[in-house]
Amino acid sequence: MHLVFMQEYLLKKFEILEQEKDTMLNKEKYVEFCKDIYVPIYSKAWWLDAVCGEDKWNVWLYEHNSQIFAAMPYYFESRGNYKYITKALLTQNNGILFKYPEGAKSIAKQNFEEKVIEAACSFIKELNIDVYEQQYHYNFTNWLPFFWNRYTAITRYTYVLENLENIEEVWQRVSSKYKKNIKKGYKNAAIKEGLDYKKFYEEHEKVFLKQGLRCPFSFETWEKIYQGSQINRCGKILYAEECGGGNIASVLFLIWDDESVYHLLGGSIPEYQKLETYNALTWEGIKFASEKGLKYDFEGSVIKRISKSFREFGGEPKSYFRIRKVFNPEIVRQEAEAFIENNCLVE
Repeated sequence: MHLVFMQEYLLKKFEILEQEKDTMLNKEKYVEFCKDIYVPIYSKAWWLDAVCGEDKWNVWLYEHNSQIFAAMPYYFESRGNYKYITKALLTQNNGILFKYPEGAKSIAKQNFEEKVIEAACSFIKELNIDVYEQQYHYNFTNWLPFFWNRYTAITRYTYVLENLENIEEVWQRVSSKYKKNIKKGYKNAAIKEGLDYKKFYEEHEKVFLKQGLRCPFSFETWEKIYQGSQINRCGKILYAEECGGGNIASVLFLIWDDESVYHLLGGSIPEYQKLETYNALTWEGIKFASEKGLKYDFEGSVIKRISKSFREFGGEPKSYFRIRKVFNPEIVRQEAEAFIENNCLVE
């Protein structure tokens, strides 16, 4: 009996080691794949290591003749007894990345997308998870193959400034109200770089604490993001220092990839909100994107107040999809009951 137990234990241990080996190999292949196509920063391996943890994300590869044509990085999360593939913290998008066959025209690209998504859906089903939900980059527009596989999609929005070559023309797109606020911010503070990342977190926490909220990410997560951005030369901190008093009035952290600068983290310190320095910081971020020849992505919001603010800077709405499927009937029941409770009045 003891011998049988030991054999089962060793077999299980061997299977785990083989899975870990396959995971590492897939990640190595994925890093090489990412060198051949545009990959948004939120799907970069270093980003996923930082926000997920190295052992909490994996990647599915679509291979043909030993060549990778598509990849889907994904984050695993347990919620009680349920297993999710879901959006990682501070991660606007993930989803499938396509490397289209050379010379493919529109119809060929759509056929290719259908083939890849069908294969991805088969893979997801085999994982025996309870819920799949990923937010896709706004460049992804064809979610129909997911629909055929009984997935759903919710449309979300980010706001993006494109064509930033001529900063004077960009300035003309800003509303008169925000032009006034930006000028006021420059008058009330000095815009600086080089704030220590520990001090940034301390100041950024104040944005939430004043509202009675906790910062939604830990210092450890922030430290990994910041250090990863410095190693990969794709992140910087801006801050506004109050004129006269020398206090920090607002902070902003930018990251970027080959296409866009992202307005990732920031806010006004509540005591200095009326100085309008955060608007000035945002304008500095836009100018930085212009200098680098990149777009500026405001990291949009469906919150009316925030989305309106991004429009004041001239940001154009870009729709993207949150694609989802619930595999566990119990979760379907729970969500239906919650919807009825929250949306139906009971006399």
